[in-house]
This record gives sequence, C-alpha cells and structure tokens, in this order.
Amino acid sequence: MTGTGHDDAQAHIDTLPEPRRSQMQRLHDLVLAELPPTADVRMWDYSGPLIGYGTYTYSDRKGRPVGEWFSVGLASRKGWISLFSMGIGEGGSLVETMHPRFPGTKIGKSCINITKPELIDDAAVRELAAATWEEHKVGQPPP
Repeated sequence: MTGTGHDDAQAHIDTLPEPRRSQMQRLHDLVLAELPPTADVRMWDYSGPLIGYGTYTYSDRKGRPVGEWFSVGLASRKGWISLFSMGIGEGGSLVETMHPRFPGTKIGKSCINITKPELIDDAAVRELAAATWEEHKVGQPPP
C-alpha cells in the first residue's frame, strides 16, 4: 500500500465486506481516539494484514535492539477480529487482566479474538488502547 499509514489503514478497512468493514472501522476509530495524533499507524503482515498503532523498538534480554513491533494492533481474520495489546498489567498481560471486560471472546498471549463485535463495550477498547499506549509510548518497557 502507498501513502501514509493512516491512509493505508483506511484503505484496508474500506476493502472489507460488510458487516466486517463497519466493525473494524468502529474499533479502529476507538483505538485512534486514545492515541495522540503523533502516534504512527502502519500496516503489518502478521498472518495477514494487520493495522499496528504505536511502533516501538524491542530489545533482547541484554538490551540490544532486535526489531520493531506495534503496541496496539487490529486485524480482520476469517472468523473473528483480533485486537492486540503488548501491554503488561498487574497480574499478567493487559489482554489477560482485561479479558472479563470483553464478553464472548477468546484470548491468546497478546490478543483478544472477537467473534461478536456488537458485544464489545467501547470503554473497554478505549481503556485497553490507552493503557497500552501509556506503557509503550517511549518504547519497550523495562523487564
């Protein structure tokens, strides 16, 4: 894709069939509302197209830079929408600690798989995005 990351993300959403297009647009808008305008938006390929928000450089255990990743992500998959968070909260990942706020979902290590987007509370998405950004806005948090 060409253009800015915001343009690329919007172009990707616009290619999706309904109702997925509207569902992704809603989640995309909620995530963007919680990030500052300076936060980058970028398309990634992670088992298919993925919108990543807030790129940061991650390091190995010795502190050496290894690569780049996104702090928050959103991907349309065949049977669900994946909402990614690289945040860590008290007692585990933010995905684990906030999972009860996302009814009807399954989680992976860093993602919430949403099969019924209509059940998802806007405030929960916003809180997850804001908490993740706060943790990653200056890069990978220390271990």
